[in-house]
Amino acid sequence: MRRRRWPYAVVLVTAIVALVATVALAAAGDRRGTFMGSSDPDAPYDLRFIDEMTMHHQGAVMSAQMMIADSPRPQLRDLASRITQSQERQIDQMAAWRRQWYPNTGAPSMGVQPMGGMGRAMGGRGSGGMAGGQADRMFLRMMIPHHQLAIEMAEDALENAEHQELKGLARQIIKDQSAEIEEMEGYLKDWYGEGSTRGAAQSMRGTMPQMGGGMGR
Repeated sequence: MRRRRWPYAVVLVTAIVALVATVALAAAGDRRGTFMGSSDPDAPYDLRFIDEMTMHHQGAVMSAQMMIADSPRPQLRDLASRITQSQERQIDQMAAWRRQWYPNTGAPSMGVQPMGGMGRAMGGRGSGGMAGGQADRMFLRMMIPHHQLAIEMAEDALENAEHQELKGLARQIIKDQSAEIEEMEGYLKDWYGEGSTRGAAQSMRGTMPQMGGGMGR
């Protein structure tokens, strides 16, 4: 059964909120590693990684399901399926580790940041003026740097995580999301004649702190 086609306005707003929330939190920075700035800075490193990567994955899954799961392009429908399956599986694994390693820790509290200056961070292209047929393009432009931020966080975990299981997950995230970035870069070039937006991850780190209001510091 095909997924119900969401009204474009709902897809646009909800998906941007999901992606911008995780990107903005990443840009807020942290005094240790590349955390998204939404968790307790005094909590154990591995707990912070679990909570923040879980939120990051949830944003990617929701955006994939809402924006490209019913795309007219079979390549993007397949990508949405793979993102959903792999990242939901990793979310479940992280939840199990969290219960096992930190049984006395309460549920994480993750906030949503305002959308603010995403248009500037993405080269001046925000939600305004986006035509209905541009959902695929917007997904590619935003998910590439979203994946890049996850890779950077996973690379940091290889150096700082305590549990070997978490380091194994970090390696898998790097492998999977690096391959998906290359795939999305190819689509962006072939279909829209555009270069990669991977570098926007660094731009976001410089422009998004003003959106986050120092969250998590």
